Amino acid sequence: MLVSILADSPQPTFDVGWALLVVIRVLHITCAAAIFGGLVYIHQMVAPLTEGADDPAEALYRGRRSAWAKVVMMATAFLILSGFLQYYYNMTGHEDLPPLYHALFGIKFLLAFFVFYVAAGTAGKSALASDMQKNITKWVKLGIAAVLVIFVLAAVMRTFPKVPLAAEAAPAAAADEKASPDNNDTPITEENSETNDG
Repeated sequence: MLVSILADSPQPTFDVGWALLVVIRVLHITCAAAIFGGLVYIHQMVAPLTEGADDPAEALYRGRRSAWAKVVMMATAFLILSGFLQYYYNMTGHEDLPPLYHALFGIKFLLAFFVFYVAAGTAGKSALASDMQKNITKWVKLGIAAVLVIFVLAAVMRTFPKVPLAAEAAPAAAADEKASPDNNDTPITEENSETNDG
């Protein structure tokens, strides 16, 4: 059954645009994995070290806070950029998607910014970040939960059928051509033949 579904599925056009979309998608997934993996690692391995510590940031990172901060900064920037590029492609390269798709994207978008906020708080050195690091276990749990919800929403959104505009326009163009009075498929009758001979 799976083989037949794959066989009947439309094949992509392997051009520069396709390659660019693949690169953007890989970049998006890689950056999401970096932030999610970092939060899981902090929760499982690092957060317990802050219990009773006078300086939570030092207990967390042992002077390596800036390394995690760079990962958070770059991953956040690339996630926002690649996410908007993918959304723009889906909106402009396909037929109109149902309102539910846009609603799910809005929820996913808001949750993503909450995850960015948590990740930035775990890596920051402001007063707000310091307060978050004092209770880092709670915040990291919330961040991990938000990422998991985002993964579920993304999986649901990918099940929505996306009909490319070119594929949508092709049947209409074929129908117009068939209905056109200028086509030369009119059968030749005796009456037409006599008219032409005259």
